Amino acid sequence: MLSNLINRPVLREVLLSAFISLVILTLIPFGSVTPFPFAFAAIAMFALAIISALLFGEPRQSRWVFSVALLLLVVLTGWTFVQTIELPSDWLANPAWNDARDLAGVQYAAISVEPADTLASTLWVALPFVTFLTGLLLCDTDQRARKVLAGLGLSAGIIAVFGLLQFSLFPNILIVVDKHAYLDSLTAVFVNRNTAATFLGLGTLLMLTLVRDVVRAYSNYPPGEPGRNALLLRSWIYILLLCACFTALMLSRSRAGIFATFVAALIYFPWLVLNWRGSRRHLKPAPKWRSTLKFLSAIVFVVVLLAMFAGQAILRAQERRLEDDDRFCILPGILRAVSDHWLTGTGLGTFRTVFSAYRDPACGIFGIFDRAHNFYLEGFLGLGILFPIAAILAFSVLAKVFWRGFAQRRRLRHYVLLGLAGTVLVALHAAVDFSLQIPGFAVFYSAFLSAVVAISLGRNNGDADMAYERPLTT
Repeated sequence: MLSNLINRPVLREVLLSAFISLVILTLIPFGSVTPFPFAFAAIAMFALAIISALLFGEPRQSRWVFSVALLLLVVLTGWTFVQTIELPSDWLANPAWNDARDLAGVQYAAISVEPADTLASTLWVALPFVTFLTGLLLCDTDQRARKVLAGLGLSAGIIAVFGLLQFSLFPNILIVVDKHAYLDSLTAVFVNRNTAATFLGLGTLLMLTLVRDVVRAYSNYPPGEPGRNALLLRSWIYILLLCACFTALMLSRSRAGIFATFVAALIYFPWLVLNWRGSRRHLKPAPKWRSTLKFLSAIVFVVVLLAMFAGQAILRAQERRLEDDDRFCILPGILRAVSDHWLTGTGLGTFRTVFSAYRDPACGIFGIFDRAHNFYLEGFLGLGILFPIAAILAFSVLAKVFWRGFAQRRRLRHYVLLGLAGTVLVALHAAVDFSLQIPGFAVFYSAFLSAVVAISLGRNNGDADMAYERPLTT
């Protein structure tokens, strides 16, 4: 009995369940933007990563991706540390320290204008990376990777149901506190509607995948066999959760979030319709005209769905033009700040301090911009030239992973497309918002990415195919 409890497969399953639970817990308290939930999530995830690495070592099939991610983590955290240390002879130090020396007699000089904030921000960068690495360590098979995706999808559906009930019955309450912002929008467990939209859009794609899988499993289940009715019930539950995610997304009224989901759906849904029955060698290929008709019908369906249900977001876009949006008004100031500090950056987590000197008075005197509403520009300003290099490397690695997965996977190819569509969604919305800077969502997306990468690089063997035909339990 004791040996059965401590054997490696059982232990891996226990750690995988802990991993999924921790990712979900990180979401719930407002995306863990406050210090205590964030500290708990960071400590727990780092501990889980260390235990997993000591027990299982590097992942076999995704080792090169694991190595690249670990290298990026070391380089980025190392550079943020370098930004905080006092440099000899003011080498590469921010010019602001010269003014501080003249005005207040400060003798310190570093790349970062706020070394303490930069050092504290290191954990905000490390947590998503550690989540991704832990996911790769634990998702050693297709079945385990699909368990992660199923857990994430179901959690998104349940949170969407909670958000709908809260928005309908208690619109002025956010979880258990008074809601002060975005009173006209559904934000679920987040404070910002744009973060909620990114999360719900990704949840919609995940639930669509789970619906596809459970419906296929039901259609392949022999009639009269035990468990068929339970599978039918699960199919309806998944469909309801999918509808909840989609409805909550529309009620978020986030223009960019809905548009990014729309683009991702145009990538994913037509392919899913064309290959709904899966890739089977013994099936005759459908006529070309029929496939073309299915493809065009799927595109039209997505467009009609957007036109029918995204009315509130479209109305917001018509009422408030881009030039009237504060995010675009401050964009020239951000670009000037980046051009002045493109080499070394101003220090991670220093946007609020640095941008105040570049803010255009024409944008108004109300409000404090503590984020750039553009993940890429804020990263460039904080880390300097290292950030675009790291971003290009990360996107190149993901492109290679998805290309390899699409070429080599057969029955699980839709998971590769799911990863591509989800990444397009998040990458597009990151250009106008800061969802990736919210710890809860960053952890959620990192876990999602680790699972789809594990599937993309997995081997298409008989066990994986048989596991696919069986209904997945979570």
